[in-house]
Amino acid sequence: MIKHAGIRQAGIKRYGVVAGALVLLTAQAAFGSAFAINELGVRAQGMGGAFTSIADDGSALFYNPAGIAFQKGFKMEMDTLAVVGLFRFFPSEVPAGTTVPTNGYSGSVKPHFIPVANAYMSKDISKKVTLGFGVMVPFGLSANFTNFNDGDPANTKFPGRFDGTRARLESYWFQPTFAYQLSENSAIAIGPALVHTHLFYEQSILNPLDDGKTFGTDVAAVLFPGQNPVEAANSIARLLPEGRFRLAGTSNAPGLAAGYIFKDPKRKINFGAMYRSAVTNHLSGKASFSFTSTGSVATFLPNAAPIASLFPTQAATGSLTTPATYQLGVSTSAYHNMLMAFDFEVQDFDRFASLPINFSQNSGTATPPERRIVFNFRNSYILHAGIEKKVKEGMAVRMGYVFDHSPVPDASAGPLFPDNTRNSFTIGASKMHGTTEFSMFYQAMFFLDRNTDVLANKNEFTNGLYSNFAHLAGLSMRMNLGGAKSGGRK
Repeated sequence: MIKHAGIRQAGIKRYGVVAGALVLLTAQAAFGSAFAINELGVRAQGMGGAFTSIADDGSALFYNPAGIAFQKGFKMEMDTLAVVGLFRFFPSEVPAGTTVPTNGYSGSVKPHFIPVANAYMSKDISKKVTLGFGVMVPFGLSANFTNFNDGDPANTKFPGRFDGTRARLESYWFQPTFAYQLSENSAIAIGPALVHTHLFYEQSILNPLDDGKTFGTDVAAVLFPGQNPVEAANSIARLLPEGRFRLAGTSNAPGLAAGYIFKDPKRKINFGAMYRSAVTNHLSGKASFSFTSTGSVATFLPNAAPIASLFPTQAATGSLTTPATYQLGVSTSAYHNMLMAFDFEVQDFDRFASLPINFSQNSGTATPPERRIVFNFRNSYILHAGIEKKVKEGMAVRMGYVFDHSPVPDASAGPLFPDNTRNSFTIGASKMHGTTEFSMFYQAMFFLDRNTDVLANKNEFTNGLYSNFAHLAGLSMRMNLGGAKSGGRK
C-alpha cells in the first residue's frame, strides 16, 4: 500500500497525527480552572479555600508557605481528596445515522473516584527559621469519553472522539521550603520545587470530514490518477480505516513558590500573599498508533504496504506550560467570635496559548516534524470566601463559597475541556484527639451550562450543550510529633 516516499511525505506535513497535536492538553476539568487543582487542604477547603492569610496548618505549603513560620514544633499532615465528576454532553449535530444516548454522552471521570493525596511537614529550627517539605499535585486531571470499542459501528461511537477520548495528567511538586519570621507578626517564605509531570493522551484520527480529507488529497494522485484531487479526497476519506493515537510522556522541571503573611493581633486581622511560578514541562516519551480493520481503501492501493506503516511507533516530545498563580487574602476574627476569610486568586492561563508536538520519524511517514495546536486560553480568576466557628474546645465547623471563572473559551470546549465557570459550596469540620487533628470537607461544584456553536468545531461534532457537576470530598490527619503543641487558629 502507498509505498512511495513522496506520497508518504505529502500530506504528512498537514495531516500528521492530527490530534496528535492535541496531545499534551490533557484532560477535562474536574477540579479547579481547566486542569488546575485548587483543593489541596482539607481544613482550607472547608472554608472555600480562603486560606492565604490563615495558613496555620501543613497545607500552608500550598496556600501560603509563609504560614509555617508560626507553626512551632514538628508537624506532619496527610490530606486526601476524592473527586466524582459527572459530565454530560448533548451534541447539537452528529454524523448521519448516529445514535445519541437519551441522557447525552457521559464524560464522567474514570475511574469514578480519583484520589489525590498530599503530604506536608514542618519543623522550626530556630526562633525565626522554619523548614518545611510538601508533596502536592496542583495540576492534574483525568478524562474518559471512550464509551466504545474501536471495532464498534461508527454510529454508536462518541461523535467528538476526533477531538480527544482519554487523557490523564499528574504534575507532582516536591517542595522544600524555607520560612523566616521577620518580626513577631510577619514572615516570608520561599520554596524551590522539583516538578515531575506525567501525561497520557489518546485521540481518534482519520476523521473523514477533516484530517482524512487532507490525507486523501495528498495520495489522490496515486490512488485515482487523473481525477480531481479534491473530489477524490472525499471518496478516500470515507474509505479510510479509523485510527487511534496515543502518547505517553514525562518531564522534570523547576518550579518556585513564595509567600508573605502579616498578623495584626490587636485588630484581629491577617493579610497574606502567595505566588506559585509557571512551569514549562518539556515532555519526552512515545507516540503509538492503531487502526481498525474497517475501511475499503485497500482495494485501491497500488501495493501491499498497509496505511498503518505510515504511522510507526516512535519517540515524541512536547511542551506543556502550567500557569502561574497569584493570590491575596485577608481574614479577621473580630466579629461574633468567628474567623472570616476572603481570597482573590488569578491564574495566567494565557500562557497556555498553543501546544507544539514534535515527532522523531517524519521521513517517509505520516508524522510531521512539528504539529502545533492553538488553544488561546484566557486568564482565570477565583473568589474564595469562608467562615469558621469554634463550637467547643478542640472542635470547629466551617463553610465556604468559591466562584471560579473558567479560562476555557468556547472554541476549546470539548471532551478534553467540557469546562465552564462554576459556583461551589463547601462545608467542613475538625476534631482534636490528643495532639492529632482530624478534618473533613465536602464541596458541591455547580458548573454553569455551556452551549457552544463554533464553526471551526463543526466537523469534530463538539458543538452542543455541556452540563456538568462534581462532588469533592477530603479527609486529613494533622499530627504534632514533638515540640510545641498543635494550636488553634488565632
